[in-house]
Amino acid sequence: FLKENLSLGESIYYLILKSIIIFYIILSSFLISNYDYSLIDYNESSYTYGENVWLPNYQDYMTIHYFTTQSWAGWTSTFWQLSDFYEEIVNIYGYEKVVIIGVGRDTMELSNENFCLNSNLPLVMDDFPSLPIHEQFNDSEAHDMVFLNQNGEYITTIEILSINDYTKNLILDVINENYVNNLLGDLNNDQIINILD
Repeated sequence: FLKENLSLGESIYYLILKSIIIFYIILSSFLISNYDYSLIDYNESSYTYGENVWLPNYQDYMTIHYFTTQSWAGWTSTFWQLSDFYEEIVNIYGYEKVVIIGVGRDTMELSNENFCLNSNLPLVMDDFPSLPIHEQFNDSEAHDMVFLNQNGEYITTIEILSINDYTKNLILDVINENYVNNLLGDLNNDQIINILD
């Protein structure tokens, strides 16, 4: 990048220019892979109904974003089955810092009440036709379940057509491999409480 026989001023100029280019390359790659949104939870049965989710309510959580539409009966049953399974994830398997969030489409908002029947999972609306949340999450489509770790970093995407033992094990495997159990007093994340005097 630097040319030979440049004056000191020209060398400094090119070095600064190179640094700026590298900075923007790093910044743009961070922005492209940055996942976040803060949208109103539309599920009246959810613990966070009327509040903004994913951020700020689930800031330190491993988040699972289930992309769906609210119209088809099969997806409705999958959403309530996911809700039941979520209770197992938290209460039986002990993953307290995991949340499943349904990502629907605002054009189907009139179906929300029926769609959320028997489910306490948060449901947010993506704006149709641009679908910015779908786009932000690697152009996710209906049935895609996108996993992010507790730092909001992408883990994987699984297509979920129904909830059965096979899909439950897939979901549990991803959680088990990536879940960080933050202990109060664990300063270096080694799952041991550190005592300082």
